[in-house]
Amino acid sequence: MNPMGITGRLTFAAAVAGLGIISLSTGHFAAVWQPVPGTLPARTALAYANGALMAALGAALLLRRARAFAALAVSAYLIVWLVLLRVPIVAAAPGIADHWAGIGENATLIVGGLLTLALAPAARTDFQRSITARRAVRLGRIIFALALMLMSLNNLAYLQANADFPPAWIAHWLGWGYLVGLAYIAAGLAVLFGLAARLAAIMTAWMMSALTVLCWGSFVLQAPANRTNWTGLMISSALTGAAWLVASSYAADRRHSSPGSDTAAMTRVARAGP
Repeated sequence: MNPMGITGRLTFAAAVAGLGIISLSTGHFAAVWQPVPGTLPARTALAYANGALMAALGAALLLRRARAFAALAVSAYLIVWLVLLRVPIVAAAPGIADHWAGIGENATLIVGGLLTLALAPAARTDFQRSITARRAVRLGRIIFALALMLMSLNNLAYLQANADFPPAWIAHWLGWGYLVGLAYIAAGLAVLFGLAARLAAIMTAWMMSALTVLCWGSFVLQAPANRTNWTGLMISSALTGAAWLVASSYAADRRHSSPGSDTAAMTRVARAGP
C-alpha cells in the first residue's frame, strides 16, 4: 500500500477505535450514532457494547491478518446504523440540510471500511479477486463523490454557524461555508465523472486533514475534558482517513495498470484471446 493508503488506513483505524473508547469511557453513543432514542431499552448497555465492538474492530484494522474481516465488519455495521438511524430521520424531515449531511458523513465512513478491504494485500492475490477489488474501489469512489455533495449542504445552508466554528485564532469569515461547501461539490463531481479525479481526491484529503488538525485539534487542546471535542476529532479523523484511502485508490490504479504489472499482463492476454 502506498503512503497515502497507509496514512488513510492508520487514521481511519485509530479513529474507529477512538470512537469505541469514547463510548466505553462515557456509557454514551458517540455523536456519529446519534440520535439513538433515549427510550431504547438497555440503552447504556448497548452503548457499552457498541463501544467495545468499535474499539475491537479499530484495533483489528491495524492487524494484517484481521484487517480484511474487520474492514468488512465495520462496513456492514456502519450500513446498519445508516439504515436504522439516518434514513428514518431524513424521511421524516427531508428539508433539513443537516440530516442529509449526516447521511453523507455516515456514507463516507462506510467508504473507509470498504476501501480498507478492497486495498488490502489479500484482495489482490489473484486476478479474479483483483477484479472484485477494483469493483469495490469504483463503488467506494461513487459513494464518496455523492457523500461529499451531501456534506456540502451543511456548509452552504449554515453559513453563520460555519463562520463561527473555527477556533478564535482563525478568522471568523462568512466565506468559509462557501469555500468548503463548493470545494466538496467540485471534488464530488470530479470523482464521480473522472475529471482530474485523483487530484480532487488528494486535495479533499488535505482539506479534511487541515480542518481536523486546525479546528478539532485546537478544540481538544483548549478543553481536553470535553467529550464533544474528542468525538468531533475522531469523526473528522475517520472522514479524513476515508478521503486518503480514496486518493490512494488512484495511485493503486496507476501501479496495477503499469506495463509490467501482473494485472496489466493478464488484461493483455485476455484481450488477445486464444
